[in-house]
Amino acid sequence: MPLDPEIDKVEERIVRRRHELTRVTQESSRRAIEALASPKALLGAAVLGFVAGGGMTRRHDDAHAHPGRRRHDTTSARRAKRTGVVGALMTGAMWLVRARFGSPAGLAHYLMSRRRQATSARQGWHR
Repeated sequence: MPLDPEIDKVEERIVRRRHELTRVTQESSRRAIEALASPKALLGAAVLGFVAGGGMTRRHDDAHAHPGRRRHDTTSARRAKRTGVVGALMTGAMWLVRARFGSPAGLAHYLMSRRRQATSARQGWHR
């Protein structure tokens, strides 16, 4: 039984719109990843993390405010700051890895393939 021509037109339109929606979704996803991995976005994220972490707040010296109290251990404060900076850098690095390779496993596969290429190139050079 032949379908009504009007139904055929509607079905064709639905198929075209599905394909267009898929294309637009993929393009938007690609653009978003490119924008998130841009140096400006990474710098903005680092600045925002620094500000949110209290890097821009002014610290008062407790030794002058309370002369009877001992000063805080400065080495432990430095260690804590370093830990915070390293944590922020690792977060940024993982963001880049996920944007570029999809996951840490993707990065591992990429590095292993590069190593295999370098090893085979070296072996070919010495023959």
